[in-house]
Amino acid sequence: MKITISLSVLLFFVFTGLQAQTLEELKQQKADLEAQRAAKQAEADAFNGEINALAKQITILTPWQKGLSGLVGLNFGSSNNWQANANPNSSSSVLNIGINAYANNIKEKSFWRNTLTTNVSWQGLDNNTNDDDGGTGFLSNRNADVLILSSLYGLRFNKGLAASALGDMNTSVFNFLSPGTVDIGIGATWTPQTIPNLVVVVHPLTYHFAFSGIDGVDGQSDLGTKLKATYSLKLPGNVVWSSNLGAFIPYSSDKYPITFTDENGDVQNAEEGLFEYTWINSFNIANLWKGFGVGFTVGLRGAKFEYPDLQSYTAVGITYGF
Repeated sequence: MKITISLSVLLFFVFTGLQAQTLEELKQQKADLEAQRAAKQAEADAFNGEINALAKQITILTPWQKGLSGLVGLNFGSSNNWQANANPNSSSSVLNIGINAYANNIKEKSFWRNTLTTNVSWQGLDNNTNDDDGGTGFLSNRNADVLILSSLYGLRFNKGLAASALGDMNTSVFNFLSPGTVDIGIGATWTPQTIPNLVVVVHPLTYHFAFSGIDGVDGQSDLGTKLKATYSLKLPGNVVWSSNLGAFIPYSSDKYPITFTDENGDVQNAEEGLFEYTWINSFNIANLWKGFGVGFTVGLRGAKFEYPDLQSYTAVGITYGF
């Protein structure tokens, strides 16, 4: 009996010792691997720093950085004796084309940034394909028409701040400057190093031209401040978000006559100032297949000299990056 108890005690201490030894070995292995990982991470961080520095040098030495992406949305619909449809015999078609392009020349002491944003869509509708009326014409019925051009030149005080001059146009492709606005001004541009894709423009000396495009209403102009901010960010899911915000704040409190048609089709007259803003956001899931992706754009505009209420447009379609 004593021999059995002694053997059991001996086996217990032997097993406990082996377990303790194994646990200590595992802890030591874990510590060794963590040390190796830290060393490798430091080495990787050093490589990343060198890569980023080389990328900046390449950008500075490259004459022009250019980019072009397009969005195309196409939809055809038709019904033939489909009784559940409000128009059992009808057809519709929608074509949307959008282009975003940039050409930048970024130097150590200066920069020149140029952007173009345009979106045009057409819609055709025939509520009764059995009659002789062809419905609304496809090419003659546009339901979106946007053209925005911007050119910004700057001379740097330091890496983040520069004196700059801006020319900015906001109008449409087929109704060029009817209506539309043109801004020409000088001021400062901020490009923070901690947020590399952000560009903020503040130009307190800007002359603003507003073209009415309405019979009997003359274009107006005023001096004020131009604010502009552009930003891009890669979101989870390979989604790229691009945002472009621009605004003009006039110094004058003068009101100018506008003529517009209300919801009932009645012509109304009002007086408004030249304050205006435009905010365009684009979301693009890029390169789903051989450069093709899916894009969505929404634009908001407030310009009471053109129209008293909020203006907006949206576009969805297939995108392609060049």
